Amino acid sequence: MAMNFKIFKDKELVSIYLADIIRKQVHNNPTSVMGLEMNEELDWTYQKFVGESKQHPADFSQIYLVTINKDGDTEIFEKLDIPDNQLKRDGSVDSMKKVLDDKDQLNLAVLSIGANKNLGYNDSDGNDHLFDSRELILVATGNDKADAIRDLYDAVENDKDDFGKVKKHRMVTVVMDTEAASRLDQDIVDYYTSEFA
Repeated sequence: MAMNFKIFKDKELVSIYLADIIRKQVHNNPTSVMGLEMNEELDWTYQKFVGESKQHPADFSQIYLVTINKDGDTEIFEKLDIPDNQLKRDGSVDSMKKVLDDKDQLNLAVLSIGANKNLGYNDSDGNDHLFDSRELILVATGNDKADAIRDLYDAVENDKDDFGKVKKHRMVTVVMDTEAASRLDQDIVDYYTSEFA
């Protein structure tokens, strides 16, 4: 298990950090297959990602981008030069499965941690594909996520629930603001908080 926490002062800094990570994924591996969860919490991140990609042009001709759920603004990705057959915006498990039939594995999955401690697809069918990605980024902002973050931190590796599956993943980054981190012990918060985290 290689879970790393990144704690930022507020949602704005979380969004800037995440946008930069997604952009670097495209730059470093222009054949990436990415699964991005769509919800209001992540809309600002994706707007920043698209903006950064226009400022620092990247080759999207071989990128596959598959959305997870449909609770956010998928139209933002139309501003990228991703071929239509490689941009899957319907948010369905079926679209993810079809892409992975050809591509085998996600390079990056970005998932929001729900206040009810849910991860990934709303119906959870297909989440194992997400948890098998090479790199997994979990995102939480706001006080309503504090209990979920604490439960993730305390989760037992290899338990059958989603947090247990995440704990056994080899490369997980949990990105949060200080409100979401408010139930963690102060020494843990201090350790994972940095202006340059």
